[in-house]
Amino acid sequence: MHTQDFINEMKARLESEKALMLGELSEDSSFPDYGRNDEDNATEVENYQSMSAVTSAAKERLDEVEDALNRISAGTYGVTESGEMIPENRLRANPAATTLVV
Repeated sequence: MHTQDFINEMKARLESEKALMLGELSEDSSFPDYGRNDEDNATEVENYQSMSAVTSAAKERLDEVEDALNRISAGTYGVTESGEMIPENRLRANPAATTLVV
């Protein structure tokens, strides 16, 4: 089992990352309006698609982080679904990890 100090460290990192993700998601992601000509319209679409991809990735990561925080609360943090311990170095690299690296 992982020590309580290690779990507390990971919890703090996860909470910090959650705040960062919530900040990114709270930024205005409405469709930009740069002008009416074809070049401006193309730029608007390109920037909106980029923002949408970033927003989608942030939402996915936020879900992973919240799931990890829930596992900490449930006492199942750092363990795979099959019951194997996830090494600390793996969790330090990705505190929301749920699998082993083979």
